[in-house]
Amino acid sequence: MKLIKNAVATILLVMGIAVYFLGAGATPSHAGTIESFRVGGWNGNAYTDDSTGTFDTCVAAATYRNGMTLLVQVDSGYRWAIGFSAPHWNSEIGKEVTLQYRIDRGAWQQGTATATAKDLFRMQMPEGGYIITRFRRGRTLYVYDGAYNYDFRLTGTSRLMARMAKCVEVNSARFGATPGAGLGASQPTAPAAAANNPQLAVEATQALFNLMGSAGLSALKLTPDDKRDTDLKGLHAVASNEARSVIAHIFEAGGYTSTQDLVATIISDAAKSCEGSFSSGSETITEAGKTFPTSYSRCVAGDYEKVERAAIVPRSAGGVYVYGVVDTYIGEGVGAPGAPTELTDPDWHHAAASAAD
Repeated sequence: MKLIKNAVATILLVMGIAVYFLGAGATPSHAGTIESFRVGGWNGNAYTDDSTGTFDTCVAAATYRNGMTLLVQVDSGYRWAIGFSAPHWNSEIGKEVTLQYRIDRGAWQQGTATATAKDLFRMQMPEGGYIITRFRRGRTLYVYDGAYNYDFRLTGTSRLMARMAKCVEVNSARFGATPGAGLGASQPTAPAAAANNPQLAVEATQALFNLMGSAGLSALKLTPDDKRDTDLKGLHAVASNEARSVIAHIFEAGGYTSTQDLVATIISDAAKSCEGSFSSGSETITEAGKTFPTSYSRCVAGDYEKVERAAIVPRSAGGVYVYGVVDTYIGEGVGAPGAPTELTDPDWHHAAASAAD
């Protein structure tokens, strides 16, 4: 009974913090709770705009053992923000502070947080895909306010952001979207699900088919987002079978810090999921008139082996294509029953260089 009471108290506390979180800026008041959900340690709610009755935003929060709370908000235009709350803070409402933040070993970013309550700060996040990808796949969010360092474990953020995108999609359809919310006249970019940017998904899918055709890869089927492994969710295009997955994803200009940082992220993600011995490397190559970075990683645990290769190729419309191939071997490696067919590095690099042509 005590555990139930504590759980209820925690949920009520989080809901109260979320209401203050929504009060940021010049948005209308948010009074109507139209959905509640839980994803791991995150408690979430969907809210309507009190003045129109239309769907406005989804907010989820997780409270840590040190008493601090981390909040995530995604509005009807798929614009996202994060918030930080601590019971011992006592700030003037409306105060702005400059924060430095990074996820795992990524580059430090800068943002401005505004106090929406005496113990709560809210920070709007960039709409590009780089930070949201790191947030979904990272382990720890580090924040520095010029005097103190804070860190937040990002447990379950991949499932959380997929659920937040679903929250926006479903409630926008049910209640309509708040006029003027989100990114205004620009085409919104969904932070948590690639399917919400159909133009990029179509482009990446065509590049994926070109990649597989050039590399001579067969017996792979296009895999929808809800049928993928967790670490492949949210990517623009994935084709797979039991032993191999091939990936194509697009980062538009401004959606990432640098290609070197993308390479570091890819290798870091592979290392975090490895429970055996791990090795990796990267190099910049020139193929078919294009110069681009590539990476390689290998995880071995007993008779299990996982090999990941990636190539980050310039995109003529700006930004980059990120291509990847993930091969798994059990037992005797290449040539064993069920193992992926051989794909040499030269064939892989040529296919990546020419996929979008």
